[in-house]
Amino acid sequence: MDFPAIVNDLSEVPGEIELGTWLNDHVHLMEKKLDEVKALLQVEVDDARFNQAIGAIHFMIDKIPLLINQLEPGMPIFRARPNENYLFSSEEEISYNKTATDRIGAGRFNRPLEPLFYGSLRVENPKIDSVLHCALECCKSLLADDNQSAVQDVTVGRWVSQGLFPLINLCFDDRHLAVNPALKTSVERYRADMSKIFSAEACAFTSRFMKFFSELAWLVKENENCYYILNAFFFAVRYYYANTRDTAVPGIIYPSAMTEGLGLNVVLVPEAVDLFLRLDMVYIQRFFLVRGTKNYVSDPCSELIKVTDGHFQFKRVRPYLKAGQLFTYGL
Repeated sequence: MDFPAIVNDLSEVPGEIELGTWLNDHVHLMEKKLDEVKALLQVEVDDARFNQAIGAIHFMIDKIPLLINQLEPGMPIFRARPNENYLFSSEEEISYNKTATDRIGAGRFNRPLEPLFYGSLRVENPKIDSVLHCALECCKSLLADDNQSAVQDVTVGRWVSQGLFPLINLCFDDRHLAVNPALKTSVERYRADMSKIFSAEACAFTSRFMKFFSELAWLVKENENCYYILNAFFFAVRYYYANTRDTAVPGIIYPSAMTEGLGLNVVLVPEAVDLFLRLDMVYIQRFFLVRGTKNYVSDPCSELIKVTDGHFQFKRVRPYLKAGQLFTYGL
């Protein structure tokens, strides 16, 4: 199925929803569906309850136009992977998992065994460094209380968008929008458009619906069940657009959990990565654990390399001491 050229307005909303009649008259039913999803955060997840979440979310997004933002051509997406004493040399090694899908566990938006591409976007907030942001996303051990690794090397890749493609915008919580003016403007325009179609009560529910999933996206470490609810959300979105709107959804923009909601992440299906993204440049960032603390400092430890046809070769990586020996990656 082809990816669409959806724009950030309500022109794609089915005619019967444009009238706003059903949602305006049945907000109480939508509240029950949202409460049903919230209740699943507190119970043990099984296949039946996962399907229940998908059904409830699908029911709601059939009645609520989701906000779509376009990723502009040339916009960079950053993604990192821990080296683990190994030098990468190809795009395939640092992209989504193509070769060992049997090792994929449930993630923020992916089900077990399902490969997705997680990356980080630049944000207007100067306190959020894109490199540190994506390193924390890929190497959560840097923040773990029991991490004993004194040195952690992380290969950072910069992918570049090759076209204009749409993403579901899941950035609706006030904390995130306060430091991202462009997204805030987009959300405000969306709410203004919604107010022309739906009643005040229906618009208020829509805001609660979007804020619930927005806050869930960056609070996942609070409750593992959040993973399953977000999995259900992404599954329901893709299923709905494919079967009801006859179009494919490339991915979602959402607030970053590793930066407490201030950073900006993106999750993409593999087909979108292959079609829209090109790996442009790579380098290695090194994190040093400060002795006697749980804090890291970091610096680049390699040259910046231009990627050609998906391949690259590091020739200079700063060595470091490992178990009393100089570690050089064999260079």
